[in-house]
Amino acid sequence: MLLTQKNYTQEAMDIAANVSKDVELRHAKWLVSINHHVDQSQVDKLLSLQGKFCDDVIFNESERISRNQRILLRCEQERVKERRQLIEDRQKTLQKVIADVSRVAERVLITKLETQSIDKLCNSIPAFDQFASFAYSPSLSFSKLTQLMSNSHQLNSTIIDLVANSRLGERPHASKAKSDAKVAIGQIGIEYCRRLFPILMARPMLRWSDTNTKSLTPKFWQHLVLVANVTRMRLEAAGVEDSDCGILIGALRALGNFLIINHFTYAFEDALIEVMLHYRNSNQNELYYACVDVKPNTVFLSNVISKFESHVTRNLVQQLDWPTNVSHIKKALLEDLDQVPVLKRSTYGAALAQARAYAIYDGLSRSGIFNEKHKSFWFANVQISREALINIRMNMPGKMTKIL
Repeated sequence: MLLTQKNYTQEAMDIAANVSKDVELRHAKWLVSINHHVDQSQVDKLLSLQGKFCDDVIFNESERISRNQRILLRCEQERVKERRQLIEDRQKTLQKVIADVSRVAERVLITKLETQSIDKLCNSIPAFDQFASFAYSPSLSFSKLTQLMSNSHQLNSTIIDLVANSRLGERPHASKAKSDAKVAIGQIGIEYCRRLFPILMARPMLRWSDTNTKSLTPKFWQHLVLVANVTRMRLEAAGVEDSDCGILIGALRALGNFLIINHFTYAFEDALIEVMLHYRNSNQNELYYACVDVKPNTVFLSNVISKFESHVTRNLVQQLDWPTNVSHIKKALLEDLDQVPVLKRSTYGAALAQARAYAIYDGLSRSGIFNEKHKSFWFANVQISREALINIRMNMPGKMTKIL
């Protein structure tokens, strides 16, 4: 059974709604915080690119110390008493500059998200709609998967990379699979391709190589994987025949976050230039000269994510040309974006609600910042049982390539 079908008092429902807002905001702050990282024991190393682009990130929070903290500690050790006031004044100046730049960067990014089309926000939208048109029906075939790959160099490369780094790549005569995506999907198997393709299509959409955000991208990626796989698991538990479509539903629901963080660096750089010019033109020389020491600060991103993630995701969903046979996928996504109460949703929409609730809880709880007093209200809001939660966690939904 997917839903617990419990009846709650209006007071309990009101509390649950307030708790949900609080948890969603806390999750947005967690996503953009450099102080918290993904629990590596739950990460699927084959699907994530953090090993390639994020090697210099320390994931053990007990060992983590930021560059700014090291500088401040060294400052405390080396500075002499007569220089203390000078340094303190300098820090205040720098903090003001960072606050000004962050405020402008938030405005710049919001304007971009509000005014630019999805085509401009995203260099290339994968053919999720084309994949959906045949993936969840008897018409799924290697020839259709091959055609989909032939239209996407990124997908082609991602599949070859997956096989090359898996145990499949260690098999005798596996060299051709490391260079030919057609051979690679043959080794993966058609049923497993149905499950993995939405994740592999989404992976290149995240700017893994951006040095300003590479300490954050693993969290954004892991959230997508969790939402996708748990949606599938909940549909499977409900006895839905095409439960694998939950992967596509969950992956699409998390992509709005990708488009926001992808534009962080551009927004911050544009804002820094704007603020510098303002300081110079207004003869605020001390502030102007301090701009050279400003490093990108992601704190303001949590506010942008909270307000515009759903907006961006909706535009992405509407941009796709949904075939009639998968209209239920689009419906599930819109139900979640419209925040339809879970008892009034379709099975697919309810599964998505439960998956997002679990993914948010998983990320926050593993960092030790989920308020346990909120737990019962948080999950009651999506009508998921304690037994279901235990089963999900035991199956380690962050790891999807266990058999490869």
